[in-house]
Amino acid sequence: MQTIMALVLSFGQATYHVKYTFKKVEATSTEVKGKINCDEKVCEFLLAVPIKSFVSSDSNRDLNMLQTTEADKYPVASAKGTFAKEILSQADAKIEAQVDFHGVTKSYSILLKDKAQKASFILDLDAHKLERPSLFGIKIKNEMPIDFELKWK
Repeated sequence: MQTIMALVLSFGQATYHVKYTFKKVEATSTEVKGKINCDEKVCEFLLAVPIKSFVSSDSNRDLNMLQTTEADKYPVASAKGTFAKEILSQADAKIEAQVDFHGVTKSYSILLKDKAQKASFILDLDAHKLERPSLFGIKIKNEMPIDFELKWK
């Protein structure tokens, strides 16, 4: 691909949401890195976030999540893929991405909003061979929504 236009993430934030039967927990990272390279028609993208950078309001739960995700062994989660260049000017779009998390790569549909300034998808924890944490014996839900705020320059 001969790059005609390149965008770099000037600010990136990712928030994941886990749900126990009676409690919801969110953790956020502001250490998302990313780039988009486009030729005349197609763009390639890469987003990456260090697992250890996610923080919630409960440091004990954060430590448990780092152990569960084996953050020392799998320190970064990433998403990459291609899409039509015209998507960067659309209000909403859906693209496909290869998400690598916990040593497993899986294809996901990613919803883009506000000209790729926001993105979201639902991570399948079981598909990534993750032993779901539990609270009082109740495991978190398998589906983990993740939301991104992205500012490109």
